[in-house]
Amino acid sequence: MGNIFHKLRKEEKEECLAAIEFFTNSKKLFLNKDLCLAQLSEETGITVHKISYLINAEFGLNFNDYINLKRIQYLIENLNEPMLKDLSIEKISSACGFGSRTSCFRAFRKHKGTSLSNFLNRISKI
Repeated sequence: MGNIFHKLRKEEKEECLAAIEFFTNSKKLFLNKDLCLAQLSEETGITVHKISYLINAEFGLNFNDYINLKRIQYLIENLNEPMLKDLSIEKISSACGFGSRTSCFRAFRKHKGTSLSNFLNRISKI
């Protein structure tokens, strides 16, 4: 069975990707630990299959990796903000949308090539 989405016009791809990015980032949907493709589809009005295809084709990621990267980016950008600064790693993980400390650690190592603990230790010395 061929993929029906590979024939999308460039403009349509760009519009859909912009909507995916807009809703994911502006509404901080990634902070919801239970976020799934169906919810993003509901927010954007784009079908689940089209979202999945576009994230995979354009970013080379599956949906979970895409969302976890958003969470990691948020964690890194907000680490020194009062809302995260004095929290335990467990609470930081939760505040950034991860379901558990373990899932945060796993995603961080996968996408950043180092453990969250090592990363936190390095930046605390700066």
